[in-house]
Amino acid sequence: MAKFKIYKDANGDLRWRFQANNGKILAESAEGYNNRANCEHAIILIKQQVANATISDELESDSPTTARQNTG
Repeated sequence: MAKFKIYKDANGDLRWRFQANNGKILAESAEGYNNRANCEHAIILIKQQVANATISDELESDSPTTARQNTG
């Protein structure tokens, strides 16, 4: 089952990782949090916003991957 994991980094700050069903890390927090409540709040915000997230293509328009983006 996919899950968010909260861990403590080398500086003692709390961070989160999103782990896929296969165990691979798909995303990590870009910042450390000084308490668990703030770290969990960041996870809640991500869970709320991800369903409405769009794909922003920042590749050059002539890139072959641009054409494949709209096939799904």
